[in-house]
Amino acid sequence: LVLSSLGGVMPERHTLEVSLTADLCQGERSNRLELFEVEEKGDVNPTAVGLNMVKCAVGAGSFTFPFALTQTGSVCGIIGIIVFSVMAALTMKLLADSEKFFVVRKAKARSAQFIPSGAPKIPRLTLPGVIRAAFPNAILFGRNIAVGSIYVLVVLTSMGIAIAYTLFITSTLTHAFDVSTNFVLSFLTIPVVILSMMQSFQSLAFTSILGDVAVTAGLVGTIWGGLAAGRTASWPSNVPLFNYAAGGDVPRGLATLSFMFNIQMVCLPMAQSLKDDLARPKIFRRVVDVSYAFIASLNMGFAIVCLLIFHDDQDGIQNPIIKNLNTGAPLQAIRVLLCLDLLFTVPMLLAVGREVLENSVLSLLGSELHRKRDTMSKQADSKGLIERLSNENDVEIPEDDLGLERPLGESKTSLFFFMNREDTKADLLIRLLVRLVLVGLIMSLSFGAISNSGVNQAFTDVVALIGGFSGAILGLILPPILYSRASHIRLTFFQIISFSIVVLIGFGLLCSTTYYTIEDMVVGNKNT
Repeated sequence: LVLSSLGGVMPERHTLEVSLTADLCQGERSNRLELFEVEEKGDVNPTAVGLNMVKCAVGAGSFTFPFALTQTGSVCGIIGIIVFSVMAALTMKLLADSEKFFVVRKAKARSAQFIPSGAPKIPRLTLPGVIRAAFPNAILFGRNIAVGSIYVLVVLTSMGIAIAYTLFITSTLTHAFDVSTNFVLSFLTIPVVILSMMQSFQSLAFTSILGDVAVTAGLVGTIWGGLAAGRTASWPSNVPLFNYAAGGDVPRGLATLSFMFNIQMVCLPMAQSLKDDLARPKIFRRVVDVSYAFIASLNMGFAIVCLLIFHDDQDGIQNPIIKNLNTGAPLQAIRVLLCLDLLFTVPMLLAVGREVLENSVLSLLGSELHRKRDTMSKQADSKGLIERLSNENDVEIPEDDLGLERPLGESKTSLFFFMNREDTKADLLIRLLVRLVLVGLIMSLSFGAISNSGVNQAFTDVVALIGGFSGAILGLILPPILYSRASHIRLTFFQIISFSIVVLIGFGLLCSTTYYTIEDMVVGNKNT
């Protein structure tokens, strides 16, 4: 789903008339219409963008919500779902508006200069591009360290989600078919290695439909399977309304809830795929509001119904909830569908981080092409000449440091086991080795987590760590800061208060969840 949002729409170059009015800049004192050339990335209708947003936020993670409610307490968890959905919707809009601010500011500066005919059009910004624009002077040793920090976070997040999905598959299959975790991990390694070697995932587009079917069948099948087994729905007296117990269950449960709402990594691609996004920014804001209302309602409704149905099970509510189900043929088919969907998703998630690592390694080892890109990117960092360098050289200079401007779905290469056209055979070998090492690292960390805490607790810890660490930074802390840096209009008192609350909640979630989860990982808990 991430890749479909990033690369599913081919760029379309056209001249866009942008109104620098209050509608765009939320208070900018200008009614002047400025005409400038912008590289727009799509012509997608709001319904399709909203569906993409829902698909990104409703998935395998939704099956962790019932267990999260037992960690936080039923009422506390419900409040958490509502609060996190509101904050995530706010930060999605702030991040999208920040990018628009920087693009408009760049266009206004350009309109005041003499631009020769045929000059490159103004590109929309990626997340690293927004970071660069917000912190242009954060230069150390010729590199923008703010952008570098985001890349490190992106790599860690992609690896963390890949580990979480690997543990989800392992936990589900070991419970369903009574096989060992070592057998499942060994079995998974081969297809993940093969799929990770793919340079483009366009041939796996069918897995988007598979994912829709698997998640829908899983949500409906879980409720049906619970009731069909003779369970009745009743309020869970054994689950507190608010969990006051010490030990970190509440912050970990809240981090699990926030995990599914924070999809800011794909915010800009989805916003930029919307028709007339720059000229009519209110459309994306409405899409976000409607989509998050539906996402929150669906996830909260599913979690509450599962809590009512499964709370009296002998082993309590499991994580994920499908482990509470029996092993009849229809329910086994649902488990297999979910695992197949995640199996195809793992290498796609790794591709996000692997692109960063591959280009970094190629740059460090002196690849001729990447050395040329690296030199010009450093010059662009210090002199702000990315567009001019792109126009004067054969190599396209990305907005970011490591060559991720081209969407992953737009690979210029042959499909399987092959390099980029501009790569040498040595570059290909390096790319393959990086991918093998990355897959080996994912499997090794998954095995270590299972050996230390057991597969159930390992999955719970990894989901909480991702939600509390990267989710807090990308989803709660960073967007208000970027918006404050992007907007030259003085923030209102309400904005200052609301932004401060979101950032403080993000820091609180970041510190508490990271501390308790790492403590739990170090100590280990094989009783869960």
